[in-house]
Amino acid sequence: MKPSVNILIVLLFAISACSEVVDSEYSTLVVAKQEKAIATGLVPDWLPESTRQIKVAYDISSNEKILTFQYKTNEGWNPMKMCETVDPYYPPKPKLKRVWWPEDIPATKDSNSRHSFFTCEDGDSFLAAHPKGGEAFYWNTK
Repeated sequence: MKPSVNILIVLLFAISACSEVVDSEYSTLVVAKQEKAIATGLVPDWLPESTRQIKVAYDISSNEKILTFQYKTNEGWNPMKMCETVDPYYPPKPKLKRVWWPEDIPATKDSNSRHSFFTCEDGDSFLAAHPKGGEAFYWNTK
């Protein structure tokens, strides 16, 4: 093979191995709905109505995502209606990384997480919610 063909093949493999991650932000759940983030599955449809400050990182090639949001604790939102409680060490660490994602999610032996941990959507997704702080982190392993 010619050297130029070899270079082209290497470049094609390198491009196909790369993933494209899209970052999105929504000020409220209403805005996320208006921008079709829920209809497309980017944002779960079971978030509390008071959800605000939503940040999402989504890997187009693997369908993995991480998401954070805040909510009003006095709203009475209960993640146990959609998810099942799990041990803080059970969930896998998300592959995606962002500066807004805390080091103690999921919990490690070196950290004491202030969150409650859940598995959602048939075990493909996880939620870490701070019941008194009104913040939550969601990720999937798809």
